[in-house]
Amino acid sequence: MNMELLQLRYFCVVAKHQNMTKAAAELMISQPALSKTISALEKELGTPLFVRRNRSIFLNRAGEIFYQKIDQSINLIDDTVSEVRELSNEPFGNVRLLVLSASSYMPGFYIAFHQRYPFIKLQLSNYIRYEHMFMYDCDFCITADAGFTPLAGNNVIPILTERFVLAVQKQHPLAGRESIHLKEAAPYPFVASNRREDLEFYCLKAGFRPNIIAECDNGTTYETFLRNGVGISVVPEITLGSVLPEDIVCIPLTYPVIERTISLTYDSRRRMSNAGQLFLQFCMEYFHAEA
Repeated sequence: MNMELLQLRYFCVVAKHQNMTKAAAELMISQPALSKTISALEKELGTPLFVRRNRSIFLNRAGEIFYQKIDQSINLIDDTVSEVRELSNEPFGNVRLLVLSASSYMPGFYIAFHQRYPFIKLQLSNYIRYEHMFMYDCDFCITADAGFTPLAGNNVIPILTERFVLAVQKQHPLAGRESIHLKEAAPYPFVASNRREDLEFYCLKAGFRPNIIAECDNGTTYETFLRNGVGISVVPEITLGSVLPEDIVCIPLTYPVIERTISLTYDSRRRMSNAGQLFLQFCMEYFHAEA
């Protein structure tokens, strides 16, 4: 067989996303070129690895088996290369980070880490389908309230605790309030993120069912809805509220008082590379300084 390591890496990215567009964007190659690579791999194996339906693709049984074995092998190769490179004096290597919460707040952290360790590569993922979590491999995961992650044997380190606030457009009738009981917002339409059930829970706790007129899983669209007065929303004060534009006002809630903790998790049973240890140490220093 003439399979190349790069070809197998491309397959793993497609298998992770099960979406050609997202995989091509992560790999920074054209979608036709990526499709051609996957087709060539299937031809060489003599069996399809994906089920194709319209514009969607899904791993078939052969694809799942191939992905699990190949992904493990590539990780072993990468870990071995990192271990050898760690014999050098200059810190470098790879850190795979899955960010399931606070993604809007994290770019400043990424930049600061890169400035400290320019030769350590951060491999970032912000989205993965729940049913594919069992196949995902990462060194660290950032999540809210120690929620579900694909990491077994987790160490959970709280890095940030924050309250939720009511976000409204600057011209909104409630914008001048210094604090507010959430029930006072009941007459107004709401915009929900991809966690609609959380917004509904907060409002029901305050004594009303929200009129949700728009919901989306794209942060930019969500912010645009808020900026243009489509609706109001309940958002985390630091990780989202602090990065919203100035024409959105965040009002503290007197009731219900809602808090969440952002945590860094990792599998304590796995060997941690030097790059991973430096990342963990930097994370503790960075968020301690931010607190």
